[in-house]
Amino acid sequence: MPTKKLRANEIGLPRFELGAENDGGIFELSSHRRAREALEFALAIEDRGFNVFVLGADRSGRMTATLDFLNAHINGRAVPDDWIFLINFRRPHRPRPYRVPAGSGRAFRDRMTALIPQLREALRATFGSEEHQAKLRAESEEIRSVIGGDIEALRAEARTHGLGLAQTPQGLSVVAIDADGQPQSPDTIPAERRAALDESAGLIGEKLRRLTRQATRMQTELEVRLGDRARQAANDAIGGLVDELAAEYADHRGIARWLVDMRADILDNLRIFQEAKDGIKDAGVQPPERRYAVNLLVDHGDETQPQVVVEANPTYENLFGCIEYRQTGGVLDTDFTMIRAGALHRANGGLLVLRAEALAANRAAWDFLKGALRDGEIRVEELYRTGAMPLAGAPRPKPIPLEVKVVIVGAPQWYYTFFTADPEFQSYFKVKADIDAEMDATAENLACYAGLIQRMARASGAAGCEPDAARRLLGVSARWAASREKLSAQFERLADVLGEAVAINGGDGKPVTEESVAAALANRRRRNARVEDRVQEAISRGTVMIDTAGAVVGQINALTVRQLGDHAFGAPSRITARASVGRRGIINIERDAALGGPIQQKGAMVLQGFLAGHFARHLPLSFNCSITFEQSYGGVEGDSASLAELLAVLSDLADLPLRQSLAITGSVNQRGQAQAIGGVLHKVEGFFRTCREAGGPNADQGLVIPAANVIDLVLRDDVVEAVEAGKFHIWSVDTVEEALELFTGREAGTPDAEGAYHPDSVYGRVMAQVAEFDRILAEREGMG
Repeated sequence: MPTKKLRANEIGLPRFELGAENDGGIFELSSHRRAREALEFALAIEDRGFNVFVLGADRSGRMTATLDFLNAHINGRAVPDDWIFLINFRRPHRPRPYRVPAGSGRAFRDRMTALIPQLREALRATFGSEEHQAKLRAESEEIRSVIGGDIEALRAEARTHGLGLAQTPQGLSVVAIDADGQPQSPDTIPAERRAALDESAGLIGEKLRRLTRQATRMQTELEVRLGDRARQAANDAIGGLVDELAAEYADHRGIARWLVDMRADILDNLRIFQEAKDGIKDAGVQPPERRYAVNLLVDHGDETQPQVVVEANPTYENLFGCIEYRQTGGVLDTDFTMIRAGALHRANGGLLVLRAEALAANRAAWDFLKGALRDGEIRVEELYRTGAMPLAGAPRPKPIPLEVKVVIVGAPQWYYTFFTADPEFQSYFKVKADIDAEMDATAENLACYAGLIQRMARASGAAGCEPDAARRLLGVSARWAASREKLSAQFERLADVLGEAVAINGGDGKPVTEESVAAALANRRRRNARVEDRVQEAISRGTVMIDTAGAVVGQINALTVRQLGDHAFGAPSRITARASVGRRGIINIERDAALGGPIQQKGAMVLQGFLAGHFARHLPLSFNCSITFEQSYGGVEGDSASLAELLAVLSDLADLPLRQSLAITGSVNQRGQAQAIGGVLHKVEGFFRTCREAGGPNADQGLVIPAANVIDLVLRDDVVEAVEAGKFHIWSVDTVEEALELFTGREAGTPDAEGAYHPDSVYGRVMAQVAEFDRILAEREGMG
């Protein structure tokens, strides 16, 4: 197609028809539809491993929209169960988790908290009663009476032999006594009587030992009977209280069984209910308030529907929970009541949402998360104590079964670098919910987008958004998408603009106007454009040499784009070409100076292919031609200037000047076809500003772009107004020949049957120069 001069209505902000506003959600936009379908599939399937990674561009609502969608999806579902930890009576260091219906965990904890004082009081009343004490005394006195009678009988028998029983530090022992019954020293006993006493003492001593063993056995039997009596009394005292609680939880088999075990444990450990003596507690005794406590790990009692749990900082402890410690008497102490829940516990039975960048920063947590998803259980481990001295009594909780759907949300870079680099990633996150960066400007999308704009305006405190303001915002969205037929999915950026527009508009309660939107956009540009202003200032002062008038051989204005994160802008860059005799062809100075990237080098090589195809069919391509970006010191990448480079080379070979009032951007292939490039709207606006600050724009100035980029032009109002007034022009071209005719005012040239060009055409002059270079080289080589 021939060169086309673009009209003002083809390059400005598109004025879309709003139609009827659609109040649907963000996932109704076609850019989010693929992600919505993926989420619906993942949430519907119960198979393990079908977790989701939601990826989308920044400010595309990938987190807020996903949370809204997930909350709407689980609305009406049953609330997940509570989880509690209780002591394991057989293995106290391995506390057991129990699942109970939502709200039951708190109720059971409160009932147990109230039960312990009741048990303590019941036991105190029972063991402190006069009846119980009297029974104990009677049992003890009976045993003491029997033992005392046996001892007295043995003492009487001993007297008949002149012996007695005396109390010593080692207990009762047999001693010789005198006529008054007093112990007699062995030295005072006649020798003839000593032998008979020794024999009698042996017999009495043996009987005393048998009596001592019998007394010990009877005392042990007494203690057993007293213990049994105490257990029976305690069982009678607490039975009603425990049975009442067990009846309440009869439907919870695990809790009912634990209560049975608790009753037996209380009877085995009655001493822990004893009051501390003198205010000093036995360090080895765990009080019943802790031993029989209920650790309410997860409480859903106040919830009416499942919650979407978002963990912003997914460290291991925040995900899997931890075990806390208390300082007691200068030492660390803990038990199962100090186990704390993590996000996985709270999300169990529901949905857990994690940010990709935060999870990537916690590699250990990522590895353990994969393990939890693989095994289907949550383990609470003390990673920070790895390699440290074990702490006596530190609990190792039994794992909790895990039933959760994990949704990771992040930018595409995290999906394609960190996570997919892990070979196990696809095993646990089988669903990709991909949010497109843009969408077609269809009636459905426009209606949904318009409704979204109105909601965002009201959220900013305004009374909605006027139609013209909404149209401008939709046009801005098309500009961000860099296409007249697309809308950007980064709708959250519009919310920022609306917030500023509301403030400019005078505060809350007023509708947002087009003027306030335009002012907000201008203010944002002003704040972010410092670097752009300095670049243009350098051009205006002549520090960076750019001509916007006249014509120069081998010199052309190309265009570059700089991305600064919060601001992108274009600026012209001078390209020059200098041809001479030689056989090297195109000499890319950027490449030789290691300032050109691989794509820029490829573009320069393509020029060699074009020149060879056009001018080396019948004779060698005998020339050297160096090309460079003048005053470029930071490196060059991309092939968007290859069309400009080719024009500069052809200009110098043909010795024809190029208009400096024009700039050009575009890639070129070996056949001379102009190819689309990126950032075209910034490039147009950058050269327009250069012309304006040089005293223009004027009717001779303008810019040339590939025809394929026409659809990408969504330019600022000042450029559109200049084009409409005929003070600035934008042409689209399909081939290098069309561009040549604009820059030189001459026909590019068409080869005849012999492949020759008309001598006055651009290509004819190039062919003549190449032939002359070849002749010179041939003569010099012949002379050599």
